[in-house]
This record gives sequence, structure tokens and C-alpha cells, in this order.
Amino acid sequence: MRPLLLRLLLSATVAPTLAHAQTQPATTPTAAALATLDALAPTNGWLTTPPGLSDELWTYYRREYTLDPTGNELDDTRVALGRLLFFEQRLSRDRTLSCASCHDPRHAFAEPRPTSIGIDGQKLTRNAPTLLNVALQKHFFWDGRASSLEAQAAGPILNPAEMGMPGPATVVARIAEVPEYVALFELAYGRAPQFDDIARALAAFQRTLVFVDSPFDAFRAGKQDAISEDARRGFALFAEHCRSCHPISLRAPLLSDGNFHNVGIGFDNNDHRALAHAAFSRLRGLDRAPTATEPPETEPVEARPSTAEVPGDVVGEFGELGRALLSKLEYQVGSFRTAPLRNVALTAPYMHDGSLATLWQVVDHYNQGGRPNPWQDPQIRKLQLSDAQVDQLVAFLFSLTDNRLADANARALAAQQRAARRRP
Repeated sequence: MRPLLLRLLLSATVAPTLAHAQTQPATTPTAAALATLDALAPTNGWLTTPPGLSDELWTYYRREYTLDPTGNELDDTRVALGRLLFFEQRLSRDRTLSCASCHDPRHAFAEPRPTSIGIDGQKLTRNAPTLLNVALQKHFFWDGRASSLEAQAAGPILNPAEMGMPGPATVVARIAEVPEYVALFELAYGRAPQFDDIARALAAFQRTLVFVDSPFDAFRAGKQDAISEDARRGFALFAEHCRSCHPISLRAPLLSDGNFHNVGIGFDNNDHRALAHAAFSRLRGLDRAPTATEPPETEPVEARPSTAEVPGDVVGEFGELGRALLSKLEYQVGSFRTAPLRNVALTAPYMHDGSLATLWQVVDHYNQGGRPNPWQDPQIRKLQLSDAQVDQLVAFLFSLTDNRLADANARALAAQQRAARRRP
């Protein structure tokens, strides 16, 4: 009875955005994104062991990365609800943006712009990271200010520069406009829509986006011809120069240490010392100020979730400080979370500010020792690689793309070769 009811509800007009996408030609952005998502579905469904993983390893990941948190254990209903909400423009103040606006399935759940565009055309200061494999991370956002996927999902909805909703009560009222949503929340969480459950459903959907089945994994399993000779040489260079921040381990499958490092990005255009002085003064004032409440015309349904230690507008203004905004430690000025390298070929442009257009530029940046500054990580130093070795490292990075994304990987390689003026 329950699966049948779920199918009926999901086939109904749950939201104008989704209803139109399901009936209009696939040329519309939302319909095209949904079609891309459907094409990526594993053969046995999103809740089964992802391709490339053994059942035993997947069980380990589910436990190690808390993929079934208490109160938000994965099931079909919660994932389906989260998928609908991911494309739901009601979650933005003027009903123009959804989560998929900046995390587009057609661009590996990232976007091709250097930095995102929020409500009212506001230009944000950070590049939208991919949501592929986000379930296998332990810190979220470039500065790590959220410690759970639920907190990460809630943050942009309430950020005045991103989706711009004034508070949780307003978000809940928007979703409750749709009777089918009310029924789905009852099925998924046993109650009427609540803001925390909106974030939970979005997190449940994102936890299914596991893509870790690449040619490089086949190479590591013993299939020598799974990657090119250049990629094999690039792997040797990577193991020599890059593994301290990008470890290669089944226990850490994303090739990221999950820590925060200053690699010399953003120092050409920003005075970080002046930013730190102004930001820390502002934050001390916020620490002394009373907690803000919902606008008087809205009735709070529940307490505002703690998605960050720093308000979104402060992140927007002083975001170049990176982790230091959270820690208030000077040595972390300009430090950002180590980017996972799985599927990295598909997520150009790169770095927290989207300032590097190709993987060739990324490797060149490290080859030159970054942009020296007082807080740069001591591990960042000139590598003295030849042009041929740079090409080999890039070839290795392209071998980290999941097999389900092979066609997109080929297109990205051709585009980046043209941009970097490298021969095919």
C-alpha cells in the first residue's frame, strides 16, 4: 500500500517546477537536469551498493560516514522527497532558484561559473563544489562550517545572498502550500512539514550520489591497461608530490584529507590582513549581540538550525579568510578544505574562487609553488615538473572520473585541452 501511494504522489503535480519538467520537452533546464540524473541511476537503484564497491566496503562506508543517521535513515520515500525538493524553486524567496541551480546534474552537480549567482542576481564569492560523493565527507562548505549534510542543506536556503528565505517558518509555509508535499512528509517522517525535515530529505537524496567506480580503481585492482601510460606515470608523480593532502586509501576514498590548507589562492586580489582585522572585529560584536529572531510577521515553527558559527553575510564579505573565519586563528587565514579529486575533471573551474579554468592551470599553480603569502602551508613548494610531467599528472586526474560519467569526461578533456592549448 505504501509503495503504491508513494508512486501516485510522485506522479502527481507536486510542484510547478517538477510538473512542467516532467511534461515539457527535455530542452528545458530542469527537464534536462532530471534526464541526466535518471541516466546516471545505478542498475539496481540508488539505495543499493554503488557500482565499483563491494557490499562489505559499502557497509563500512555507511558506518564510518554515518549514512544512516538516527532520525534520517535512508529509505525510498525520504530519497524521493529529497529529490523533489532539490529541484524545488519554492525554496528561494522569489521562486527562481533551487539547489540544482548551482549544483546541476548536467555539470557533475557543480556549475561551470567561477562563483555562484544568488537571489536578485547577487554574485557570490565562492565556487559551488560538486555534490558527487558529498556523503563521504565529514566537513561541508569550503570552510567546513557545517558538520553534517543536514546542516549543509539548510544553509543556502536561509542565506540572504543565496536563496534568501527569511526564516524556517517561511520555508515551511511555502512547502505546505502543496498538499502532495504534506502527504509525502507524513510518509517520510510521520509528521507535517518541518524545516529540519526539509533539510533531512535533501541530505537523504544527496547521500545516494556516490560515484567512486573509475578507471583508476580498476588499475589499482590489478588491471594495468585500465588507464593510459601517461596516467600511470602521472599517478607515480602524484604519489610523490601530492599524497600528503590527497591520500589514496580505501578508508579515505575521495583523495582528500578533509583538512584545511592555504595553497596560495586569492592573494593577488585581496588584502587578507585587513580582511582579518575587520572580520574579527565584526565577529566579536556578533558574539556580544542578542540572537536575531524571525521577522514579526512570521510565526516561527521551530528554532533556527545552527548551520554555521558565522552568518552568511559575514561569509560573503570576508569569505577569503577561509577557515580562519570559523577558528579565529590567524595561521588559518586563507585556508580552505582540501577538494576531493573524484570526478574532478568534470567540475571546472577550480579552487574555492573558481579562478583556475583547467586542471592544467591547477597543476601549474602547484608546480610554481602557489602564491607565497605569510600563511601558506609549508607543504606547498615548487615541484619543478616538466611540461610533459604536468600533462601526465592531468592524465591521472582524468582517470578518476566514474565510469557512468565517461562521456562527460571525454567532452571535458577535449574542452580543457583546447583551453590549455594542449594536443589531444
